[in-house]
Amino acid sequence: MVRINITFFIALIAIVGFFTLTIADAKWTVLREDDILRGDGIEGMLQDVYFTDNQNGLVVGNGGLMLVTTDGGKTWTKKDVNMQPPGSRQGAGGPPGGFGRGGSPALNTIYFVDEKIGFITGERGMILKTEDGGETWNRKIARNESSGQNNNPRPIRARLLGIQMISDTTGFIAGSENTILKTTDGGETWIGSSERARVGETRNNLENIWFVSSTNGWIIGSFGTLLHTTNGGESWEKRQAGFDNNLFGIHFFDEKTGWICGQEGLILHTNDGVTWKQQETNSIDNLYDIFFIDNMIGWAVGDYSAVLHTTDGGKTWNASKAGGSGTIKGIHATDKNHCWTVDDWGVISAFKDE
Repeated sequence: MVRINITFFIALIAIVGFFTLTIADAKWTVLREDDILRGDGIEGMLQDVYFTDNQNGLVVGNGGLMLVTTDGGKTWTKKDVNMQPPGSRQGAGGPPGGFGRGGSPALNTIYFVDEKIGFITGERGMILKTEDGGETWNRKIARNESSGQNNNPRPIRARLLGIQMISDTTGFIAGSENTILKTTDGGETWIGSSERARVGETRNNLENIWFVSSTNGWIIGSFGTLLHTTNGGESWEKRQAGFDNNLFGIHFFDEKTGWICGQEGLILHTNDGVTWKQQETNSIDNLYDIFFIDNMIGWAVGDYSAVLHTTDGGKTWNASKAGGSGTIKGIHATDKNHCWTVDDWGVISAFKDE
């Protein structure tokens, strides 16, 4: 009798655990299936997502892929964008100048300054700018501050990722190969430096950037790279993250409260805007993006469709799955009840708690 009761008790716990997991995961809904299941001919890994409100959103990915929605993500329409360099002739044949082979490069990061002005960064030095809320996009050129052959400025061909404007005119971009670009004309032109690794050298990539004010900013990257500026990017001081994990995502809620996510489930937190401490996640999955809608509620996403969710500022992180089985590269939320993710199988998922 005792053995039967113990067996029943274990089975009951398993059932309760199953339904608890099901309920937790039920808030995530797949809005767009993976490329194979969908089979609509629009394929490409998705890298980032941005919603201006609960209905209007934009996702970007490989091969210059851009999709838009006006119904909260229920349906998506492919948007064709002219990615030719400024001054190039349309229909001249071949890929756009400076792209090399392989057609349009991947688009990595979406960033909006306000409801009208926004930017997209990508591979091979790709920078796109909109001034009409995403209706039209125009390519901007990234140049190396050091001149090349015949004293001509060399184009930057690095993988461009994090971007932020710190005023109407001034902004920064971080990218692979220690790339830091700066604009002083509102994002029309970008000038900076990039350090290509030589044979036998280790290449350091700068993955993201976040300014908490016009003077105080952070850059994160490979091998625990943590750079800090207090003078608006005029100089960057190396700080110790305390870990050599690759760092990928950064998000600040205010000047003192911020989070960084990275390799092997790492999440770092600051509550003074200066020092960083590890938060316990019980995860070993690489985390590529992190987003908070206030100082308590946030998400971090990564490998194997992993989603970590917190409602207490990161003191505890609860794991779930967003649908699909790929690597989630981007996440964005408009409030605590509406959140979207994209992954490298073309899947788009939504979190709704209404």
